[in-house]
Amino acid sequence: MTSAHPTGSFSLAAQLPVAPFDSIFPCAPTSRSCIPQPQTGNKVDILSYRQRPIFRLAYRNFGTHESLVTNQSVEASPGMAGVRWYEIRRIGGTFSVYQQGTYAPADGVHRWMGSIAMDKKGNMGLGYSVVNGTTVFPGIRYTGRLKGDTLGQMTQGEGTIINGSGVQTTMNSRWGDYTDMTVDPTDDCTFWYVNEYYTATGQASSPAGWQTRIASFRLPGCS
Repeated sequence: MTSAHPTGSFSLAAQLPVAPFDSIFPCAPTSRSCIPQPQTGNKVDILSYRQRPIFRLAYRNFGTHESLVTNQSVEASPGMAGVRWYEIRRIGGTFSVYQQGTYAPADGVHRWMGSIAMDKKGNMGLGYSVVNGTTVFPGIRYTGRLKGDTLGQMTQGEGTIINGSGVQTTMNSRWGDYTDMTVDPTDDCTFWYVNEYYTATGQASSPAGWQTRIASFRLPGCS
C-alpha cells in the first residue's frame, strides 16, 4: 500500500547578514514584563526574546524580482522598543537583504508588535502597537514608505489609527498574538490593519478589556 502523502525536505538556501541590532529588551520581574504602561506597574510583553520575525512574512513577485517583507520587535535604543523591518529580494535565484531599518522616532513612545506588507507598486505599510509609561495608553499607529524613497527609511510620517484610553492590568503580560497587515486583493493598493488597544483599564478577560480595531489606508501613487 502506497502513501497518499509524499515526503518533502528542506535545505538551507542562504544565510543573509544584517546590520547589528539588539532584540534583548530589559524585562522585569518576568521575561514578559517589558513595556511600561501609564498609571500601573503592570508591563506588557514585547516578544523580542523569541529572536525571530513576527507575523507576517509577505511575498510579492514583481517579475524582475521577488520581494519578501517582514519585521520584529527590538530594543531600538536603551529601554525603548522599536520595529525592525526588512525587505529581502530574490533576483535570478539569489537572495539578498535589499533594505532594512528600525522605525523608532525619538519621542519616548514604544513601538512594537508590528506587521508589514507591500502593495502592487512596491510601497510598504507598517502597523504596530504604541504605549509609554506616562501619557500614551496602548493604541495603534502606522507608517509607510514609497517604492522610490531612500532605502531603509519609513518616509511617510506616522498616522494614528486609534488612541488608547486604558491599560491592561491582568497579571498575564502577554500582548497580542499577533497583529496583521494585509493588502486588499480587489485593488492591490488598500492596506488593512488589525490590532488591539484599550479603551478602559481592566483585566484582559473582563468587559473593560482589550478591543480590536480594523483600519484601512492607502499610500500615494497607488490606484
